Amino acid sequence: MKTLVLGIGNEILGDDGVGIHIAREVAKYLNAGDVTVEETGAAGLSLLERIKGYQRLIIADAILTDNTEAGKIHRLTLKDLAKINDSITPHEAALRTTLEIGNSLFPGEMPHDVVVFAVQTHNVDHVTGKMSRAVKAAVPEVVKMIMVEITG
Repeated sequence: MKTLVLGIGNEILGDDGVGIHIAREVAKYLNAGDVTVEETGAAGLSLLERIKGYQRLIIADAILTDNTEAGKIHRLTLKDLAKINDSITPHEAALRTTLEIGNSLFPGEMPHDVVVFAVQTHNVDHVTGKMSRAVKAAVPEVVKMIMVEITG
């Protein structure tokens, strides 16, 4: 299955860069064959051209919620994304909208199997090149989860 593993974030904003760091680690193991690993600071409709043509999309990103500790890993499917409050997770809400628009514009060309691995953080706007200890500790676990997702 043609798969895109996409790390989303901005690594100069500390914990917001977790998706980028995860993608870089996954690429050490998987950037070949039917699996492509990429990283981006983009979100929303700017992702359309990047995700078009893949059957499966696996995203690594940060998530902001008030009710869980930093470093907690959330595995979200398309059904889960439909329930998310847009103000809590702008990347995932934008992803949901992007996929809906993409399916309208490019029927049959958008990924039908979508999973988001989101790492809980409480700060994505502090300018620093370093992630918090709890979020950084989640990176190897998410990499393992992605590998299992791909290899079964």
